[in-house]
Amino acid sequence: RGTWLLHMLRTMMRDAQSKGSANPQKITDEPFVRALRKLRKEYGDEAVSTVELMRIFESELPPSLWYEGHKSLDWFYEGWINGSSIPTFTIHDVKFEDRGKGKAATVSGTLMQEQAPDALVTSVPIYASVGGRNIFLKRVFAEGEQTPFRISVPSGTRKLLVDPEQTLLSRAK
Repeated sequence: RGTWLLHMLRTMMRDAQSKGSANPQKITDEPFVRALRKLRKEYGDEAVSTVELMRIFESELPPSLWYEGHKSLDWFYEGWINGSSIPTFTIHDVKFEDRGKGKAATVSGTLMQEQAPDALVTSVPIYASVGGRNIFLKRVFAEGEQTPFRISVPSGTRKLLVDPEQTLLSRAK
């Protein structure tokens, strides 16, 4: 479980760089690696508590991962490290609104987080399926069982996917 949670942190930090990036191949794990370097510099070979580890990762946390506007991983610590649930994620009630030929569209829907306590907060990656390709759109904070969302999508999008790269500790539905 611990390895998977570090993987979740790594992919969350990597996805935060994707917003508006013209070249997805240039997206790296640099924020995550920077945190690991900082951890080694500050603690060397000493034992590190989970709280200290979270503090290091918080220092490199991009604004898109600030839950409720706070530069904190408390939501991750409480729900994922102290918690034990393995939720299921799906999208319901999807509605597309086209803005005209060649222009971005808007999509709204409800992100479902089931088999989890109401207090669990998860940063869920949402992708568009366009022309046989999966395009990362953004992360949506799922809070409780139902979270409404509204996001811009590329023109031609007719399908949304939840975490197609399987970066979240979750159950298949």
